[in-house]
Amino acid sequence: MENKVLIMFYSLTGNTKMIAETIKSVISADIQEVKPVKELNPESGSRFMLGGMQASLRFKPKLKPININPLNYDLIFIGTPVWAWQVSPPIRSLSKMFDFSNKKIAVWCCCGGKGIKAMKRIKKLFRNSNIIGDKIFQEPLSVNTEEAKKVASEWANEIFND
Repeated sequence: MENKVLIMFYSLTGNTKMIAETIKSVISADIQEVKPVKELNPESGSRFMLGGMQASLRFKPKLKPININPLNYDLIFIGTPVWAWQVSPPIRSLSKMFDFSNKKIAVWCCCGGKGIKAMKRIKKLFRNSNIIGDKIFQEPLSVNTEEAKKVASEWANEIFND
């Protein structure tokens, strides 16, 4: 029997979405973008201050309806941008919306820095899950996009085929 796989992600500027779509292109999976009801303007310079403040305060925004129940899946890939060394607020909301305890998940983040602190925080947020993989992508849309796609594809295949 084949595992049911779901890719869930939030993306403000497109980096995390590109990785999600790359994963989808190499494995058989459903995909669900997580969107807050009230979105920050990706073109606004104030997004860094507002987003960073929301992330640091562990804000959990109301999300637009999610049409897929992740608990019906055997494996879930979850992706988030990093804001102020934190999980993005929409993914924090997602983590509280569903009980991911004992679910097999693979997490990734997209960031401007190294992402090490953020990845520790992502893993802590999903600590009751069975985290079977993690990956950090540094600015995949602007720094060596083809290499980021290659790494994402190889990582997804590794996770999917384990």
